[in-house]
Amino acid sequence: MKNKFKTALIALIALPLLSLFLVSCEDDEPKIETKIVKELVDPTRYTISIDMKQKVNGNDLVLNTANKPYTTKNGEAFNVTKLRYLISDITFNKADGSSFTINEYHLVDISNSTTLQFNPTTKVPAGEYTSISFNFGFDREDNITNGYSDLTTVLWNWPMPLGGGYHFMQLEGKFDSLGTEKGFATHMGTARNITPTDTTFEDNHFVAKPIASAITIDGEESFSIIMNVEQWYENPYTWDLNKYGLMIMPKYDAQRKLNLNGPSVFTVEI
Repeated sequence: MKNKFKTALIALIALPLLSLFLVSCEDDEPKIETKIVKELVDPTRYTISIDMKQKVNGNDLVLNTANKPYTTKNGEAFNVTKLRYLISDITFNKADGSSFTINEYHLVDISNSTTLQFNPTTKVPAGEYTSISFNFGFDREDNITNGYSDLTTVLWNWPMPLGGGYHFMQLEGKFDSLGTEKGFATHMGTARNITPTDTTFEDNHFVAKPIASAITIDGEESFSIIMNVEQWYENPYTWDLNKYGLMIMPKYDAQRKLNLNGPSVFTVEI
């Protein structure tokens, strides 16, 4: 009995000491902190296709009509024999101010049906976008003389004495002027400004921001960009084809008026 009691007594005395030792060891162990790292996941990207359409007062534009089915706000009946134009840097804008830009360009020639659809190689991130915008023509950074062999091959260059680079548009046809048929060539590019003391060349592209162009990208998507041709000649400046018919490329005021009339020309259909 004595031996058992002694053993039990020793155990009772040793237990608190052991607990104290264990606690002391735990306090001496280094603490390992676990950090949770959140990885940014790149959103899924989707292919888009864009139909390029041209209308006059809501009707599809028809080339080379025998009559002159269209009328300017100034009252001049006209037809269209040629229409080529270039767009670039299509941008998808979000409500928080961020955006995604397709850094590509596309030349439309409505006499060539293969150019009436633009299929960018760049895919667009999934998301909700409040609007679509794009450059009409090239901005200063991209408007490089002979910088694009495909455009140079199809004679899209803008003359060096007028600032170089490339055309933004060639819109040509015939119109009635007091019973006489005349031609017009509404060509747009860099604006040359000649003053008594200097000659300067001004960027003449504009950013088209069509209203009602909100789009959700959650799969392969297609939409239409529509050029409303009559708007080149009426908003905000009423165009006079007798004054600005032919040879307007070197005319500074004509180039600037095209720039200011341009933003209302385009609409988007989602």
